[in-house]
Amino acid sequence: MAVVSTLLFVLLSGLVSCGGTSETTAEVSEEGVDEGARLPPGITGEDLEGLNLEDLGTDTGESGASEGEDEQDAPDPRYTASLSGASFTIVDVTRNDSNSKVIESSQREVMGDYLEIELAIENVGDGLVDFSQYSFRLESPSIEADDYRPYYGDAGYLGEYVSEHVISAVLLDYADLTPVLYKLKKKEVLEGVFLFYDMNPQSAEVNEGFSADIAGGAAYLVIRKVRGSDYGEEVKMSLTGLMD
Repeated sequence: MAVVSTLLFVLLSGLVSCGGTSETTAEVSEEGVDEGARLPPGITGEDLEGLNLEDLGTDTGESGASEGEDEQDAPDPRYTASLSGASFTIVDVTRNDSNSKVIESSQREVMGDYLEIELAIENVGDGLVDFSQYSFRLESPSIEADDYRPYYGDAGYLGEYVSEHVISAVLLDYADLTPVLYKLKKKEVLEGVFLFYDMNPQSAEVNEGFSADIAGGAAYLVIRKVRGSDYGEEVKMSLTGLMD
């Protein structure tokens, strides 16, 4: 019994020792990114080198998404649109008073006005859906896209200039806050992804004009094909009725 007890003690000590160590998080490098630019959570400047929403590149991994295990309600046709083999459904739209939803513990929390759009996406086509070929945009008369450059620069992925009243953001995964740039297989359903836009990049105040635009039916999520087949085509989904 004494021998067995001794062996158990040694084994348990070894397990505790192994489980108690963790690798130190690598210091994030922002080399190659414009000074003052805010990177998407979970990636570095090196990851983004050469990438933008007009040409996100082709070096993407295989799909990391999995089909939903639970039976889902049918998507609301008012908030569903298809583009180049992908069916996009707006699941929820919420307003946040800080950027805490998209930052890691070591990053600075910034108070302000942020819009969160949750999506569910299904591959309803005959081939792969490559998310690096899509641009996710927010259009509203109350958006002054020029205001985003002084704060986010040209690498602003919570609000990047597209045109006078249109900004773009990268599709993010709730699980690890990384950009969704992989491929979706036929019939595969992707859930737990979202877009996060800064609605007032130069102030912590609420952009009241945007609230009015939603109520008036003048605020849209615009999904555009910026590479590959169907280049230049886009769909627009109104945000009216999606917020209290």
